[in-house]
Amino acid sequence: MAEFYLQSEAKKTKASLENLFEFLSDFKNFESILPSDKVEGFTYTEIECSFVIKGITPMKVNIDEKVPHKYIKFKSEGLGKFNFRLKTVFIGESSQSGECLIEMHGDLNPIILNMAKASLEQLINTMAHKLGELNEHELKPNN
Repeated sequence: MAEFYLQSEAKKTKASLENLFEFLSDFKNFESILPSDKVEGFTYTEIECSFVIKGITPMKVNIDEKVPHKYIKFKSEGLGKFNFRLKTVFIGESSQSGECLIEMHGDLNPIILNMAKASLEQLINTMAHKLGELNEHELKPNN
């Protein structure tokens, strides 16, 4: 297995970091930051979500650690060939807009990593972009 680390570009946020943190802490909202053309079969419970990255692998994700309005760490579970951690980082004052970025690190077979790296980079950049584009109205319950 080969260890890897990927980081998205930092994206300016339209919504407050506090509201983005709360929004992303609820797995029912996780699908809204995933690239719809690359992901299928999204399901969620209160404690985890699962989906398939087309052409790569199914993933089951749960929250590993949260520091309010600073970051949320997610980890994969039950996927022996692809173990990873995602960290969504919120940069700035919690009551204001700021920046967000997503880090991914883990272990993967070197051959598979070589084939999947571009797709994984695109995944985390899309997630950061979509998170940054959410506005306060979209973060309200029942929207």
